[in-house]
Amino acid sequence: MKKLFFLWIAILFTTIFPQTNPDSFIRGVDISTTPQIRNASGVWKQNNVADDVLDIFKTNGANYVRLRLWHTPSNKYCGLDSTLAFAKEIKAKGFKFLLDIHYSDWWADPGQQTKPAAWNGLSFAVLSDSVRDYTKRVIQALKDQNTLPDMVQVGNEITGGMLWPDGKISVGGWGNFSTLLKAGIQGVKDVDTTVKIMIHIDRGGDNNSCRWFYDNLKSNGVTFDIIGLSYYPWWHGSLTNAQNNLNDLATRYNKDIVIVETAYPWTTQYLNDGMNNVGFDPAKLPAGYPVNPQGQRDFLTYLIKLIKNTTSGRGIGFFYWEPAYISVPPVGSAWENYALFDFSGNAFSTLQAFQSNDSLSTVNVTLRLNTSTLGDTLKSTGFVQARGQIFGVSSGFFPGGEKFTWDINSQIKLKNVGGDYWEYTFKMYPADEIQFLFWAGHSSTVPTYRSLGWEGQITPFDSSAVNYRVFTAGLKDTVLDLEFFNGSATKVPQYWNPIVSQPDSVGILFRVNVVHLIKAGLFDAAKTMLVTVRGDSASSAGVLSWDFSNVLLKQEPISVSSGSFWSGVAYFPKNKITSGTPIGYKFYVTNCTFGGWESGIENRVFNLPESDSTLVWKFFNDKNPLTELEEETPLVANEFMLYQNYPNPFNPATTINFSIAEKSNVQLRVFNLLGEVVKTLVNQNEEAGVHSITWNGLNETGAPVNSGIYLLRLEAGSQIQMRKMILLK
Repeated sequence: MKKLFFLWIAILFTTIFPQTNPDSFIRGVDISTTPQIRNASGVWKQNNVADDVLDIFKTNGANYVRLRLWHTPSNKYCGLDSTLAFAKEIKAKGFKFLLDIHYSDWWADPGQQTKPAAWNGLSFAVLSDSVRDYTKRVIQALKDQNTLPDMVQVGNEITGGMLWPDGKISVGGWGNFSTLLKAGIQGVKDVDTTVKIMIHIDRGGDNNSCRWFYDNLKSNGVTFDIIGLSYYPWWHGSLTNAQNNLNDLATRYNKDIVIVETAYPWTTQYLNDGMNNVGFDPAKLPAGYPVNPQGQRDFLTYLIKLIKNTTSGRGIGFFYWEPAYISVPPVGSAWENYALFDFSGNAFSTLQAFQSNDSLSTVNVTLRLNTSTLGDTLKSTGFVQARGQIFGVSSGFFPGGEKFTWDINSQIKLKNVGGDYWEYTFKMYPADEIQFLFWAGHSSTVPTYRSLGWEGQITPFDSSAVNYRVFTAGLKDTVLDLEFFNGSATKVPQYWNPIVSQPDSVGILFRVNVVHLIKAGLFDAAKTMLVTVRGDSASSAGVLSWDFSNVLLKQEPISVSSGSFWSGVAYFPKNKITSGTPIGYKFYVTNCTFGGWESGIENRVFNLPESDSTLVWKFFNDKNPLTELEEETPLVANEFMLYQNYPNPFNPATTINFSIAEKSNVQLRVFNLLGEVVKTLVNQNEEAGVHSITWNGLNETGAPVNSGIYLLRLEAGSQIQMRKMILLK
């Protein structure tokens, strides 16, 4: 039912956002066996409803049909009369037409190029004339009934030549082969000079062989329009090899290129229909494309993207080979495991990959993730990934080309934009739905603590029983502010936030890791020790105090190291504290033996933001408790320090705090990544203490700077410190 719903949405969306420009990209099918299957009472269905197979392909976006032609087949199929009849049908349905002339009574491919029996014993000169005359007669017959092919293949997979042994390259050389090829091309041109000529070989991922073949054609004066390649990944190499080959051929020969044969398996099963299925080596299939209907669709979707990305736009399309070759007695099928229909003749969603979505409108969706609630320490060099699946117009890939899966192959990899914040923006079609979760690791292969890197249990916004996030794209760009959460054994809503938004206050989540205290034997929660936040009462409007623990943090029992994280939220009144006000604080442990205060670090400072935010740190203690005592009252800032700007990332302004130990000449400047001065914020003598300044994102001339990474440099006397900050517009 859900798949039917999204199919309906896709059709509705296409109606609302019509494709205004005709798509010239070839989305073709070779359905040469279809007349034989029809005559054996084969039935094709879409959504379990029987339909004409041509209509099924047409409604799903196919625009070209390829038909093979045998000279004198043992049965009537794929002969001239059968081809003439089927050509009328495909033209009447509005398809373009590629004729594939095999110059054989049966299959012609790299392993066999047998001459038609009628041409056995002919001299080479007569054979060449026969090729031209036969080709001319075929094209003329098609033209006479108003079904002139739009494109003609002269030979099929002729890597080793054609019409063996006369035209076999290893026997007669390039001279004989080129003569026969030219004869076939001339036979087409004798009837109509507008028909495009394709020369087809089987080496889609083999650049050396392609160069060898087409270089020799060029040196022997064979003129043609289009390079045709077969590409079956288990025979012809990786997708990367195919892409590199297409790009090289496009540049080398300056010709359009078509992947004129391709397919992908959807099952390893088979029917006992008396025919052995064409096999494949699973080890040679591309990673991330399983042998199932979704893997088949994803492969075709990616291949289309690959072709479209060919250098200079020379990749102009593809043909799926025998997608309708279902098994029906007595015909059987050797290709049922590659077809786009199941064993009952029902169409797979792979057909939707034929649809042209290039002119459909898209919206931008930004995932903005806060990992401060992750039960582990995740550095900015870590790895955060969204994994899931798409339903609707897209499947497997977003419109921008990113692959979206439930495993490591997902290409939605968030980038750290400062502190605990990670972002990624991608495109979606309106009404498409994604189901997803986040995965976090110290690297792509080393997960964070708990659940092997996965988020904890999620309740989606619609309160359904599934355990993943759900989002449906609307008609406008969207930013999703989300929290990574795996610190609880119970489910949380997908838009859960540890801070309960309050209109009159700014909530700050304080979170600290006391793992080093635990390892040093200085902290034991079982001994009624508590982690708290103390700070400046005046600037915090009494929320914090240096003398009392007003803000108590709670232990996260299932965080890393048996619950070394403690967290809690404090709310600062907006009517008493101005946004940007610096507030000093430190973490403090009660009922301990070392005095409670963090040591080896000056007072922490944050500037009160305009909206809720998080502060996550490690409890800092570098004193030896056996030899040193720590003051119970923290010192005021008395050292050189450039604090991290806040907010970061920022737009349009950010506050920068710094402290100096003594009166000094201070320079505080903003640089771009080229080392050029963007803005001088301070260049004067300053008194000892903590200072604050705001940068509004303008350069020295007063012009706004672009989004990007900037370097903040503080100089006071001989001391220098730098920070990185990010402007995101």
